[in-house]
Amino acid sequence: MIDYAAYILVRILNKIFSVVPISASLWLGRRAGDLVFFINKKRRTIAYANLKAAFAAEKTPAELRRITKRVYRNMVQTFVEVLNLTKVNRKYVDKYVEVVNMDRIRNAARSGRGTVLLTAHFGDWELSSLVSSVEGFPILVLAREQKMKRMNELLNQLRESNGCKVIRKGMDVKNILKALRAKNIVGVLSDQDAGKKGMFVDFFGRPTSHHSGPFEIAKHTDSLILPNFIVRTGGPYHKLFLEEYIDFRKTQSPDDIKENLQRFAGLLEKYVRQYPDQWLWLHKRWKSTPVRTALVLSDGKAGHLNQSLAVAKELRRARMTQGFRAEDTDIKVVEVKYKNKFSKAILTAASIFASWRCQGRMGIMEFCLEKSSYDALMKTYSEFVISCGSAAMPVNIFMSKENDAKNVVIMKPSLAPLTLRKFKLAVIPRHDNPRKAKNVVVTDLAPNLIDSEKTANDGRELENHIQAKIKEAVSLFIGGDNPEFSMTQDIVNSAIEGVSEFCDRSGASILATTSRRTSPETENILKSRLKNDPKCKCLVIANEKNLDFTVGGMLALSKVAVVSEESISMISEAIAAGKKVVVFRLSKKSDGAAKHERALASLAKEGYITITESSALTSALAKAWSDNSPVKPPKDMERIFEGLRRLI
Repeated sequence: MIDYAAYILVRILNKIFSVVPISASLWLGRRAGDLVFFINKKRRTIAYANLKAAFAAEKTPAELRRITKRVYRNMVQTFVEVLNLTKVNRKYVDKYVEVVNMDRIRNAARSGRGTVLLTAHFGDWELSSLVSSVEGFPILVLAREQKMKRMNELLNQLRESNGCKVIRKGMDVKNILKALRAKNIVGVLSDQDAGKKGMFVDFFGRPTSHHSGPFEIAKHTDSLILPNFIVRTGGPYHKLFLEEYIDFRKTQSPDDIKENLQRFAGLLEKYVRQYPDQWLWLHKRWKSTPVRTALVLSDGKAGHLNQSLAVAKELRRARMTQGFRAEDTDIKVVEVKYKNKFSKAILTAASIFASWRCQGRMGIMEFCLEKSSYDALMKTYSEFVISCGSAAMPVNIFMSKENDAKNVVIMKPSLAPLTLRKFKLAVIPRHDNPRKAKNVVVTDLAPNLIDSEKTANDGRELENHIQAKIKEAVSLFIGGDNPEFSMTQDIVNSAIEGVSEFCDRSGASILATTSRRTSPETENILKSRLKNDPKCKCLVIANEKNLDFTVGGMLALSKVAVVSEESISMISEAIAAGKKVVVFRLSKKSDGAAKHERALASLAKEGYITITESSALTSALAKAWSDNSPVKPPKDMERIFEGLRRLI
């Protein structure tokens, strides 16, 4: 029924356009293109994302949106011209089409060899085949079979209205080989994704799957390949470029098919770069590429960044189970910087309303973010967006819409549940009371980068750095203030005394470090108390010199980890490293149960940690030190891994 209705509609349009001047017809086509651009959600988002993948570093979102709109205009104009193919004759071609390097097709026809006239879904590719016929070189055209049979046959009749011959379904490779051996010209479109079994060559800097069939056939039949591209120069006016031949007689290397395919891909890229609105971007051109990019948003907090990087690492591992290499998942980090607190609030509120229509409309992001941060984000295309923390959350939403990307948020997002549905996957700790949903993975700990191999390597690097072999040690991780807790000087002194007293009794060494949040006052206390203490083999002040191997090395060399209460990330890393963990309390800034307290209570209940006052550290350390039972292995990263496998 739909097929018949479409057939009748096209017949009616063909009759109408046969009496309407071509310029007027194309004006109507451009207006219809604007309408299709407005309503065609699925293909429009694909087209824009493809353009972003190709031109993110060169063009602004507004420019890409304008190009996408012109793509739709050109597409509908091409359809209008298909309806007008019955008008294409000698007079029409002379008036509207300029052929560049016409001698190339003449010489190919006289060469005594078959010719593959190779083009792409570029400009009005349907018109180019008729131009060849009008010029005296009729061709056989390979046309993709449409699902609607009546409609398909009508389109083929229009294509054949002026000398072309359409190779219909059922004409197999043997008949194409026969046509080329008979010195005919065969027109082929070759620019769409060929799947995982296609031949991969570089296209816009990415390995891209191409159909190698036209090249294999040309080589097998000793035929010439004549690349050609038709460019719309305005309204009904076109310029048809005939490029240099691809001749297998001149390339006899073992990889000559791939080399020549790369040459054609390079030609296509050249034309697309010059006329980006004239290529058909509406199909998933990089659907089969192995290379994917994960954009990690940093809010400037090391703990949040490490959590995001841990999830990105699991994403890479999940893709490796699908047969991809580690290097096929490119992880890029961009820092999110707001102009002020007010702009953060604006973007957070606006993220509730973000939709696919935000593509190419990043004005709100430009208004709220510092220029350096905005520019870095807009010049990055990614298939995945990952963030942790409330500051990066709204940017995650807008970037996922901009790139048509799958996105992951870590921690319960602001304004949930209004924003939760805007993420493909949410990794939320149990103490945040996450709602049950298909896109939610519940964890006990914060995601972390700890793994046994890296930790062991970090341990060796740390020993080399301090030039000492560590037999038994306690690692001390000192954080700082946050909205819920204060790190007072009394607590710091008490914690150092407790650890020092235990190490005096046990003979263990002290390995200590701070975080970016640690105040100068606390840093000074640590330096005055531990810098010249022979028990302290390592003291790293993060704000002065933060070594990449510090945390992993300390965890590798210590038996027990002592961590300040506010550092959920550090506590999670210590647990993941398989260490006994003692957490000392800080001073609360307000009454009532803080979120961190709920988290720690849950971890203590599960047997992951021991919570104590700083004044009682010595006894808590002694108990943990003498406990030789194995640490319960957390399963959070496996849960995240499975969630990501479902996502990709």
